[in-house]
Amino acid sequence: MKKLKQAALVLILLLPISLVSLAQTQTIFDGTKKINGAEIYCKVIGSGEPILVVHGGPGLAHDYLLEPFTELSKNFKLIFYDQRGCGRSSSFAKDETVTMETLVEDLESIRKEFNLANVYLAGQSWGATIALNYTLKYPQNIKKLLLLEPAPGSSEFMPEIQKTILSRLSEQEKEKLTKLSQMPDIKTNPETFKKFMAIRTNPYFFDSSFTKKRDFNYFDSDRVQKFFASSVMFSSYMMNYNLYPRLKEINCPTLIIHGDYDIIPTEAVERMKKEIKNCELNVILDCGHFVHLEKPEVYFRLIKEFIAK
Repeated sequence: MKKLKQAALVLILLLPISLVSLAQTQTIFDGTKKINGAEIYCKVIGSGEPILVVHGGPGLAHDYLLEPFTELSKNFKLIFYDQRGCGRSSSFAKDETVTMETLVEDLESIRKEFNLANVYLAGQSWGATIALNYTLKYPQNIKKLLLLEPAPGSSEFMPEIQKTILSRLSEQEKEKLTKLSQMPDIKTNPETFKKFMAIRTNPYFFDSSFTKKRDFNYFDSDRVQKFFASSVMFSSYMMNYNLYPRLKEINCPTLIIHGDYDIIPTEAVERMKKEIKNCELNVILDCGHFVHLEKPEVYFRLIKEFIAK
């Protein structure tokens, strides 16, 4: 339980808001692939040069990015997937140990499975951490790297992130969170979990109106259990990592998009920009951890312009 509570303190959570219709989007693939012993759910939409999209978490799925990112499917082929143990992918096997290396190799196998050569790699929040690790191991496969509302480059920022989150919650909200977190069915009951998440994620937005639009219905009992399993699986990594010393090894053009109201300190992404040789940092005003939702026009314009350079 202690490990679970520690994990909950450092999670970089991302939640879905449906803004764009998928009705007119061409779906190329929608199903599972056998990847390194696991059933990994993949969805491919659009046409054009490929963008591999890595979702946030740990423990979430690609769903929350699918509809907003449909804007890019007009010009690009988007390859989404649910990370091992997440969403519609298979659960962790009994006694399975999954590491960052496992996630990197899953991503590489997905690239090969879809016969992709060099790709644009886009990682959002926790997904950016996976994308950075992948780029460090397989730099030859990356055309350009997109770090979208990225998690910090090291765990040293986690106490500050937690402090920021708590400072943006009222005392009443903190009390409700404490009570909900102590309920015996928090890890299995979607209704209890949704109530917890509805409060827990308020600090992630600049525009408070977005907090009323969130849809947690995709969290059924299976996904709630997967969420907590992933939280525990990667808690040690989240509290003991540092990528900054190796970022100088990245040579591909890199884009960072960050909201000035993000729970992640701007200092964290400024350090990324400093260490990565060919890096462009865009700090968007009046946005939290969801720039793609709060200012989608600016967000996707920056992505398109960066890729076109």
